[in-house]
Amino acid sequence: MVADMERYSARSSVLQNKAQTVFLDALDAAGLAADLDRGTWRRQASGDGELAVLPADVDEPALLSAFLLTLDKRLRAYNVERQPQARVRVRVSVHQGLLFPESRNGFAGEAVNTAARLVDAPVLKRALREFPDAAVACIVSDGIHRDVIAGGYEGIRPERFRRLRVVLGDKNFDEWAWLQIVDEDINNLDLQSATAESVPVVSERRPSREVPPGGIQVGDVDNRDGQVAIGHGATATGGVHQRIRFPR
Repeated sequence: MVADMERYSARSSVLQNKAQTVFLDALDAAGLAADLDRGTWRRQASGDGELAVLPADVDEPALLSAFLLTLDKRLRAYNVERQPQARVRVRVSVHQGLLFPESRNGFAGEAVNTAARLVDAPVLKRALREFPDAAVACIVSDGIHRDVIAGGYEGIRPERFRRLRVVLGDKNFDEWAWLQIVDEDINNLDLQSATAESVPVVSERRPSREVPPGGIQVGDVDNRDGQVAIGHGATATGGVHQRIRFPR
């Protein structure tokens, strides 16, 4: 699990210090409410967030229900009397997979990378911005959704999750994931523009040009296997392996 604070670096030093305290206190309170022992989690802290490797027997339904709900309620209560720049709002990603928990400089493994990429998804950031009163945005991988969200467990509302593609071109990352804004309904939210920004569209088609009635429009032709004849009553031209350039 990766938890990351929104707009942390934009805060003053004093507000960053306060945000760290509020952030960790809220995570600990959420763990207690969900009967999850955060003392057994392997945690790697950063100024604006936390990467946690949870024990294999963790109660995943509790993590994705009571834990998130308590985290959201705790932060909403804190934020309601604060100016926007002092509010603490959190993005959370959850993924599962193999990793090296005892690497010399932290955790290593593709599962860790995936969780980190998901929490940075532009579409997740955009969705959280659309709900200024919300406090927690959560994104889970396809596997977590299949095994936990769609499993019919008490406290989880599968209808509040939306499946979206996450593409980070500079990270060579392209995965489908499911997101929710805790205690909000995002089904009617227009997230297409956020998705489009993160999905590069590549097209090798040349712009189409108007062709007069009965006319023929062609591009360059590589005749690798013999001569080429184009159009009605045309005579073959060109030799084998010759590139022919036709006017458009």
